[in-house]
Amino acid sequence: MPNLDAIVPLLWIPFVTAFIGWLTNWVAIRMLFRPRRPVNLLVFKWQGLIPRRQADVADTVAEVIEREVLSQHTIRTELERLDVSGRLDAFVRRVVREKAGRKLQSIPLIGAFVNDRTLGMIEQAAVDAVHEEAGKMRDNLAEDLEKHLQIRDIVRQRVAEFDLDKLEAVVKQVATRELRLIEWLGGILGFIIGLAQIAILLAIR
Repeated sequence: MPNLDAIVPLLWIPFVTAFIGWLTNWVAIRMLFRPRRPVNLLVFKWQGLIPRRQADVADTVAEVIEREVLSQHTIRTELERLDVSGRLDAFVRRVVREKAGRKLQSIPLIGAFVNDRTLGMIEQAAVDAVHEEAGKMRDNLAEDLEKHLQIRDIVRQRVAEFDLDKLEAVVKQVATRELRLIEWLGGILGFIIGLAQIAILLAIR
C-alpha cells in the first residue's frame, strides 16, 4: 500500500488539472465569439470561430432552411391554402360603398338614382366577380412568389449581416446553464485525470 508521505506531495495535481480543464473549456466557449477581429499572435492570426466563419455559417444556414424548412414550394403551398374570401368581401364592400358609391352619388342626375339598394346590388356583383377571380389571382401571386422570392439569398444576407453582439447575448441567454455545465465538466474531467496521474505515479514508484 502506498505510503501516506508519498501521496501528500501529489495531492496538488488533481486541483491543478481541474483548473486547467475548467479554464480550457472557459476559453473555448468565449473563443466562439471573441475576438471579433483578427489578432496577430506572432505568425498566427487569432479570431473567434463565429466571426471568422460567419459567411460560411450564413451559407450553410440558408441552404438548410431552404432545403428542410422553408422552401419556395412550401411558401407557395401555404399561400394557396389561405382563405382570403372574408377579407376580400370586406375590402370590396368598403371600396364600393365609400369610394365608388360617393362618386356616383355626386354625379348630377345619376346620383339621384344611386341609393342603398343600388349600392347593395353593385356590392354583391363586385363580390361575386372577385370570388370568381380570387383563386386565379392567388395562384398567380403564388407563382410569382415562387419565381422571384429567393429564400436562400435572403437568409444568407440576414445571417451574414446579423450583429454578433446580439447573437452572443441570445446564445448566453438561452444556453447559460449548458455553457456553465460545460465549464464545470472540464474541471471535473481535469480532476479525474489528476487522480489518474497520481495513481500512475504511485504505481511506477
